[in-house]
Order: sequence, then C-alpha cells, then structure tokens
Amino acid sequence: MKRIILALCTTLLLASPAFAHDPKLHKGPKVEGKVVSLKGDHLEVATKDGTVSVTLSPETKYEQGATGEQATKSALKEGEHVMVVGHKLESGEIAASEVMVHAESGHPHDHDAHSHADAGGSGN
Repeated sequence: MKRIILALCTTLLLASPAFAHDPKLHKGPKVEGKVVSLKGDHLEVATKDGTVSVTLSPETKYEQGATGEQATKSALKEGEHVMVVGHKLESGEIAASEVMVHAESGHPHDHDAHSHADAGGSGN
C-alpha cells in the first residue's frame, strides 16, 4: 500500500510542472505576443491586434521555459515571446500578476501572437 501511495505522489509531483503554462490555470485577461520594449515597470507587447501596454509591479510573478521555472523581471528582453496574465485597468493597460517568458525568442507561434485581453472585470 505504501508503494502505491508513494508512486501516486511521485507521479503527481512530476506531472505538475507540465501544467504550469496551461492557460486555464491562469485567471484574468491574457495578452500574448513579443516584447517590444521594457522601460522600468512598463512593458509593451506586440500582438496581432496591436501593441498592448502592461504595468509590472513588485508583486508580479515571472515564469520561464516549458516547465514554468521561477524567473525574475530580468528574463524579459526585446523579442521574447510572453504571455501576460493580470487585470485590465481603467486606462486600458493590463496590470500584470504573472508574466510567462517562453524558452526562446524564436517561438513557433510568434507570427500568430494574439491578444486575449478583454474588457471584463478585474479577472482576479
């Protein structure tokens, strides 16, 4: 019985990073595209619908790579493919709660970058 429980726990622990970038797990408006610029706490992301302004804060969490490794703001660089999750401000900007940086800037969906930002509610 202990072996079965140990095997189940091990399987769950190993499987959890695979779900790190499942969009269904991230609540709120989403913006996906390429980093155009980063100046202080202001990020510009180019999407197929245009450029979206994103406000970063000390509470913003960063993930990087396919496994969702913890990262820092320094992972953000021009040309990187990112997905930002947060809430929409009255100004139209997105206040980022999470920023996911893809493993490489040559992400296969760069040409298809899109914005999921919506006008509804705070999202958090």
